[in-house]
Formats: sequence, C-alpha cells, structure tokens
Amino acid sequence: MKYLYIIRHAKAEISSKDVEDHNRKLIKKGINRANDLSIWLKKKSPSLEALFYSSSIRTVQTADIISHGFSEPVSKIIDKKLYGASEEILMDYISFFDDKFSVAGIVGHQPGLQELASTLVNSYAEGYDKALNRSFSTSNAILILLNIKRWDQVSSRVGTLADYFDSKEG
Repeated sequence: MKYLYIIRHAKAEISSKDVEDHNRKLIKKGINRANDLSIWLKKKSPSLEALFYSSSIRTVQTADIISHGFSEPVSKIIDKKLYGASEEILMDYISFFDDKFSVAGIVGHQPGLQELASTLVNSYAEGYDKALNRSFSTSNAILILLNIKRWDQVSSRVGTLADYFDSKEG
C-alpha cells in the first residue's frame, strides 16, 4: 500500500503584468491556511515521508510551511516539471517515485491535481464520495490510498479517497 497526498499550493498574490506567474508569492491568508494544513498533516498516520513540488515560488513556500516540524524529517524534492503539470505528466512522474517512500505528497497546481485525483480514485471512504466534486481550492489536500506495492504500478482507478482537507473549513 502506498499513500499519496495531492496538495494544492497556498493562496498567492493575484496574477498581474508586473509579476510573472512563476514568481507569485504567498499572501497572509495563504500562509495561515498552509499552517492549518501542516497541523492536519502532522496528525496523519503513517507520516508524510517525501514531498515533491513545483518550482514556482508559491509551491516552494507552501512545501516549506507544511513540511516544517514533523517528528521525522520530510524529504523535499523540487522539480520544474511539476509546474503546471497535466494529469498525464503527474501520473508518469509518480511512477518514478523511490519505493523507499510509502507516503508521498505532491504540491502543485490546478487543473492537473484534481484531474490526477479523479484518475486515481476508484472508491471513497465513507463521507468522501462528493469530495472530488468540490472546488479544489488553494491549501486543500486529498489523501489517496493506492492499492500498489511499488510506485511504478500506479495506474487509473487503483486508489481510495481516504481523507480530504478543506482549508476553508480548517
């Protein structure tokens, strides 16, 4: 069994002609919600072992916030391939995760993340059947239990949506 957290970056400054999308930074609301997400993640068992994230400033800042303070250090891997990645790219990327990690997370961008979750999920834990129909807002997270032994076995419909964090509900 592998565990995958799909995490959307925290709320960032609004797009403008003055700031390139890749360089947008988190705003105070985003920092606060990322801290709430971090608290939620630290309560989960088994604990997050690795975090893969896009090279955008907002995903780097989000990954730094949510990975801080775990009892065991979280391996952090930044990769520009994850910036704006499609569901297909994300599926391929996951298949190359190191099998020493049983619990991994991806911090990235919409719409690829929600499409990835929809592709992976075959069933739902009680009460989460409508989770993928919600807006996948900033600082939200989805936990999918993958019925695989190795990451290279990842494929469509191998997962159960086991938990969902809505940053607006905290």
